[in-house]
Amino acid sequence: MGKAKKKKFRPPKQRPTGLPSVKETTENDENFGAPNAVDNQTVVLLERLQSTSADERECTCTTIANVIEDKKSLMTLQMNGLVRSMAPLLLDDSPSVREAAAGALRNMSIHGQEVCEKMIEDDVMTPVVDFLQKHAGNILTSQHENVKKDWKEKHNPQLNTLLQIVHLLLNLCETNNTAVNIINKHSVVSLLLDCIRSHQVSLDIAVTSAQCLQTVTEDNKEAVQLCSTAESKAVLEVALLNHGNCMQHKLLQVHTAGTLYNMKDSLSASSQNQTLDAVVKVVSDVLSVDSSETIKGVIPQLQNQGNLEDGDRMANTEGSSGEQLKQLSTTLEENIKESMAILTAQQVALEIISNMCCPEDDSLEELESSSSSSSDDLVEDRMSFEDSPLMSPLCLSAEVHGLLIRHNLPTKVLEKTSYPEKSLLQSLLRHKEGKPLFRGLLRVQSRSLFCLHNIISAVDVDSLGGTEALTLVCGTLMALVMRDPPPKGEELIESLTSAVRSVLQKMAQEKVSPKDLSESHLVRLNSFVQSSTSDSIKVNTVGILGSVGNLLATQQGSEQVLLAVGERLVEVATKDPSLWVVAEALDAIFDTFGDGQMADVVAERIELVPKLKTIAPKLKSKLRQSKTTLGQHLPIVMNARTNLLRFIKYKEEQST
Repeated sequence: MGKAKKKKFRPPKQRPTGLPSVKETTENDENFGAPNAVDNQTVVLLERLQSTSADERECTCTTIANVIEDKKSLMTLQMNGLVRSMAPLLLDDSPSVREAAAGALRNMSIHGQEVCEKMIEDDVMTPVVDFLQKHAGNILTSQHENVKKDWKEKHNPQLNTLLQIVHLLLNLCETNNTAVNIINKHSVVSLLLDCIRSHQVSLDIAVTSAQCLQTVTEDNKEAVQLCSTAESKAVLEVALLNHGNCMQHKLLQVHTAGTLYNMKDSLSASSQNQTLDAVVKVVSDVLSVDSSETIKGVIPQLQNQGNLEDGDRMANTEGSSGEQLKQLSTTLEENIKESMAILTAQQVALEIISNMCCPEDDSLEELESSSSSSSDDLVEDRMSFEDSPLMSPLCLSAEVHGLLIRHNLPTKVLEKTSYPEKSLLQSLLRHKEGKPLFRGLLRVQSRSLFCLHNIISAVDVDSLGGTEALTLVCGTLMALVMRDPPPKGEELIESLTSAVRSVLQKMAQEKVSPKDLSESHLVRLNSFVQSSTSDSIKVNTVGILGSVGNLLATQQGSEQVLLAVGERLVEVATKDPSLWVVAEALDAIFDTFGDGQMADVVAERIELVPKLKTIAPKLKSKLRQSKTTLGQHLPIVMNARTNLLRFIKYKEEQST
C-alpha cells in the first residue's frame, strides 16, 4: 500500500466514459506505484475510444483488433471494460468507426466460450441487435440498387460492417444460449433471412447468415417457428436451389439444408419428405466434389506467390525471419477462399448425415459413448452370451434410409475417409496460407469417419452391400490404422477408432471375421490409447477388442490374438481411473469370454475370474462415490457392475 497522507477527500468527478482519465491514472501511479505497461496501455486505449475525433476512434479500434491477438492483453482489456466501451461504437455516426469496432469485436469473439460469455455479460448484444434492426435493411436495400446498376465497390465499409457483425453474432450463438435467447426475443431470425435473401448483394453475408441461422435453429422451437412461415420457407427454398457458379454457393446451399433439417419436425408429413429429399440431394452433390483436386489447383499459385513458413523461408533465402509478408493476388485469395468453402461445405454435409443417422434427442457424442453390449439379455441363473447383441440397432426412418441408399451416400462418405496425399499436405504446410486448407482436409476426413460410424450403426447390412462390403470397409479402415507415420491428433484418432468399432461390431453381429487381422493391429490400436487421455478413444478401443474377441472365441488357432485381447481388457478393467472406461472394458470381457472353447482356454490362462473378483468390490465402492457425477454413463456402469457378479457366478458354475 502507498503512504498514508492527510488530505481532504472529495468525491470523484463524474466520468463520462466510466473510466479513469489519464491524469487520474498518473496520480494513482505516483501514489500507489505504476502498474505494468500493459495496464497503462489499456487505460490509454480505452480512453481513446471515447475521443471526439472519429479518426482516433477508428485508429484505436484497429489497434485493439491487433492487440487482442495476444490472450493476456485481451483478458486485461476485457477485465477493464473493453466491451462496454467499444460495443456502443457499432452505432457510431461514422461508418468507418462502426466498421473498425465490428472487426475488433469479431476478433475478440473467436477466443472461445469464456471470452464470449464475458462479452455477453458486458452487454455486447444490445448494440449488435440495435445495429441489425436499424441498419441491416437499409444497407441491403441500397446495395441492391447498386447491383441493379451493375456497380460494385472493391471495398464497401457498410457491407463489411454488416458481415463482421453477423460473424460476431455467429460466434456468440455457437458458444452461449443467452445470445440465442436474445435473438428469439428480438426476432433477429427475420433479419438473418433478409441477409440470405440478398445473396446477390453479398454472397459472404448470405453464407455467414445461413450458418448463423443453422446454428440458431438447432433445438430452438421459437426460431424454427419464425422460419416456418410461407415467406421464410420461400427464402430458404431459393437459397437451397441456388446452384450458382462457385463453391461459396454450395456452402450457402448446405447451410440452408442444415436449417431445413433442423425444421423437419415442424413440417407436415408430405412437406417433410420433400424437404428431406432436397436436403439429401444437396448433401450428396457437395460430397461429390473432389476437394483434393480443387486444392491441388491452388498449389502452383501458392508456390509462386504464397508466404513460406519461417523455417522454409530461412532454408531457401538469406533474408531475416522478420521480413514483410507478401500481398497475395486477388486471384489467389479467391481460389483459397473457394477451396475453404468446399471443405467447410463438405464438413457441414457430413455433420448433417451424421445427425440423420442418430436417434432423436441424442447427440453424436452420446452415440459414441453407447455401450458395446446389451446387458438386459443376461439372466440370473443361466447366461448365454451367444445371442447377446453387440450393438443395439438405431431407429432410422424408411424415408431417410431410402434417401441415403438412393444417393449412394455410404460410398461417398467412405471415399472421404481416405488420407489426403502426403505431397499435397506437405505443400500446404510450407505456406502460411496453406495451413487452413491443411486443417480443413483433415477435418473433412475426421467428420467422414464419425459419419461412417453412424451410417454403419444405423443401416442394415444388406443395404450397405452385404458382408463382403463390410469386409472391404474394415480393410480400408485398418489400412488407415496401420499407415506410416501413424495417425495423430485426438480428433482423427477418436473418429478412426469410432468407425473401426462400428464396422467390427456389425461384423460380429453377422459372425464375419475380418481378414488378416493380426496382433500387430491390436498393438497399434493400443498405442493410440497409451498416447491419449481421451476416454472416448479408450472406450472405442475396448469396444473394438470386444468385437474381435467375440469373433475369435470359437475359432481354432486364435489363441495368441485372443490372449492379447484378454490381457489388454483385463488391464483396462483393473487399472483405468475412469468408471465409464472400466464398465465398457467389462462389457467387452463379457462379449469375449461368455462362451467358446478358445475363450475358455484363454480365460483360464489369464486367470480371468480371480482377477474379476478383485474388481467387484472396488467397482461397488467407486460407483457409490461417483454416482452423482457419471451423468449419461451411470446406467452403463451400473449394468456392468450387476453383470460382473452374474458373469463371475456363471463362469464358476461352468467350470464345475
